[in-house]
Amino acid sequence: MDREKRFILGLVIIGVINLFVALMTIAFWTGHLLANRFPKTLPVPDNLYNGFAIPDLVMSVFLIISSFGLLRFKKTGYVFALLGIGMWLFDVLLVAALTGFFRIGIVIPSLLYCLWAIYYLWKKREIFQLFAD
Repeated sequence: MDREKRFILGLVIIGVINLFVALMTIAFWTGHLLANRFPKTLPVPDNLYNGFAIPDLVMSVFLIISSFGLLRFKKTGYVFALLGIGMWLFDVLLVAALTGFFRIGIVIPSLLYCLWAIYYLWKKREIFQLFAD
């Protein structure tokens, strides 16, 4: 493996953040659905609110796969990172639309991270030998 491919700070940052978000999302939905330990975070009816669980848990699986794949420079890590972050971006925009940016402390950092991560991954795509120019 090339010396420059052993450690790329941007990929490490994306991998760590993705893993953290995935684990916290799993913990939240597990606690909410199984034990009803967490209050609702959006002003929507219960049946609609609980409908966010499955897509969020799928997103979490994608983010976990991407975390390990990115750190090993695997194509699957790259693809799952784009899928997971894309799902996260949709989730953030949906929360922003439902709350009218009331949750700005969560929405703005997540939005900035998602946009940066997608841009960064696209700029580093040659590492994964995908869509190289």
